[in-house]
Amino acid sequence: MSANMTPKDDLENLQPTLSLDAVILIVLAAIVGVFAAVVVLPAWLPGLSASLLGATPKGYWYLARAAGVIAYVLLWFSVALGVTITNKMSRVWPGGPTAVDLHQFASLLALTIAIFHALILLGDRYMNYSLAQILIPFALPGNLSLWFALGQIGIYLMLPVAFSFYARRFIGFKVWRLIHYTSFIIYFFVTLHGLWSGTDTLTPAMLGLYVLTILATYFLTVHRVLVSVRQPRAHPKPRSTITG
Repeated sequence: MSANMTPKDDLENLQPTLSLDAVILIVLAAIVGVFAAVVVLPAWLPGLSASLLGATPKGYWYLARAAGVIAYVLLWFSVALGVTITNKMSRVWPGGPTAVDLHQFASLLALTIAIFHALILLGDRYMNYSLAQILIPFALPGNLSLWFALGQIGIYLMLPVAFSFYARRFIGFKVWRLIHYTSFIIYFFVTLHGLWSGTDTLTPAMLGLYVLTILATYFLTVHRVLVSVRQPRAHPKPRSTITG
């Protein structure tokens, strides 16, 4: 990579890490996996299903919670890399092009696991969510409706952000960058969703995870703003006059 290239050059010249066909197949695989876990497993292997769920049906809830935590970490990692790409921090580690590839892959993987996280709840017989309650924000009754809705809206907002990598040449760099600013809203919504609807939020491990990721995001964002403010603007060179 040329030493004269800027972080903006990294973004303007980026290419999708995975082909669109591969991404669609990965998302479909997650959906098929949910269908197998929710429908096929209990019907074809009732013994295995019973051993997984036990007397208290929490197996699917544990799967959903684990997937939610993984999706949250991947989303945070993608947002953090996205901030560092726009300044020189990504040049220190892991490198401009590598950071761009990791940023794309993490956001796509976060979307896929987030879809699994939501749909796998259909198998939970304790909460007994319906498909409409899983897909429609605020359809869930009760005090947790708002916090669940923030997670649902976050997933829907992740769709245009993740797939904008494949539409950038059609929509232009400025529109693409504007769409990516939505990542901060997504991260904010998903963090609130996890904090208020997670059953293990107050455990030391999860509380530490949220504190560390929130502080890291805050630090990176403030650093990015300061770099942007302090960066000197390029002034146009004065035109030379010809005297004779």
